[in-house]
Amino acid sequence: MENILHKVNRRFISSLSEEDIHRNNKILESNYFDQVVNVLVLENMISVDPVFASMFRRVFYGGSYYDGLHVGRAYDYDLDLLLVIPKAANPDLQQSEFPGHIRLQVNDASWLWTSPVYSNFKRTFLDDDNYLITDKALNWMKSIVHKGFNLLPCTDGRRYLPTEVGDFPIRFSKSGPAVTLHIDVDCYYWIDVDLVVSFVFTEDKWPPGFLPNPYSKFISWLGTTTDLNEFFIVAKQPKDVPNYFHPGRHWRLSFQEQERKLIANKGRLKPVGRLLKKIKKKEQHNKIASYYIKTVLLFMVEQRNDAFWQQPLSHVLLDVLETYTKYIRDKKIPYYWNEEYNLIGHIDDRTLTNFADRLEYIIKDITRNPHKPDTVVKYLLSNRELEEFYREGLDKPEESFCTLL
Repeated sequence: MENILHKVNRRFISSLSEEDIHRNNKILESNYFDQVVNVLVLENMISVDPVFASMFRRVFYGGSYYDGLHVGRAYDYDLDLLLVIPKAANPDLQQSEFPGHIRLQVNDASWLWTSPVYSNFKRTFLDDDNYLITDKALNWMKSIVHKGFNLLPCTDGRRYLPTEVGDFPIRFSKSGPAVTLHIDVDCYYWIDVDLVVSFVFTEDKWPPGFLPNPYSKFISWLGTTTDLNEFFIVAKQPKDVPNYFHPGRHWRLSFQEQERKLIANKGRLKPVGRLLKKIKKKEQHNKIASYYIKTVLLFMVEQRNDAFWQQPLSHVLLDVLETYTKYIRDKKIPYYWNEEYNLIGHIDDRTLTNFADRLEYIIKDITRNPHKPDTVVKYLLSNRELEEFYREGLDKPEESFCTLL
């Protein structure tokens, strides 16, 4: 099974087809992705909106691709556009009634009337009580992207992103807490870039009721404090909030930089995380978000020592799969930073029970068939991938294994 898992990882998760390699090289060699960020985000969006230009700090490359947990198409990107609220506003982060979220209130709005840049700040971002509103921030972000689009070349009613290897059609849509850019590379291949509006704060604003920053004392070798002393709030509301709680006032906390550090250099952790996501996809457990699996791994980093993650891939996979199944069976995956928030609390009990039953069956099927080490692949690979697996003889031992035997 160890041999087979490594083959699956190389052939169906970590590697790309020759066609994908050709396309990716074309993009990378022309700095295509950097041009998307630099032309549309850093140049056009800054030029069309003085408030964005004033508040924009940096781009954070987030999501599973940059965490090393990505499965599937190689060019789906998450970019957090980190904004800073001016100190003169005296922003106050308050505990939300909903775990895992926060409210932000501007305590001093008088400066708004004295700054020409921020003269429309209240109307653009705040409600009557000076709370930062998610929907307003998202609509503002969408309007800036739209204005930035209008600066791109237009042919036959379509906007194009100019690059060194040609002009590519580009469009955008609003999806959840993000504005998604869709860039067509050719008739069969495209890049999706999620632009997420986020506000960044330093550790002095670390929210009460959340796990303390594990890197609060982390100092770089240069002697300067790193960005691990920062966190974000994202325009994502809690689910099913009654209107009298003002849903738009509640922002989701994001500690992505700390999480990336916590799972770094943990041996088998990332390969196992990708295998677990393949199982989720094959079993069509679509209600389980990738972040929920990442959260289970974060808890296991606390519960296991570093030596655990250096063990054989097959051993770590079964241990992680059993732990993950227990969380599903218990119908609770706590938010790592605030365990009062149940990430799967919105999923009905019957669905979670069915998921747990299926996962337990998979574990039993694998463990009771040690003489059939390829049993695991039917829970990892799609039908097309299974055909490739057996057609290419990937279930056979490597030559070196045969020689040793």
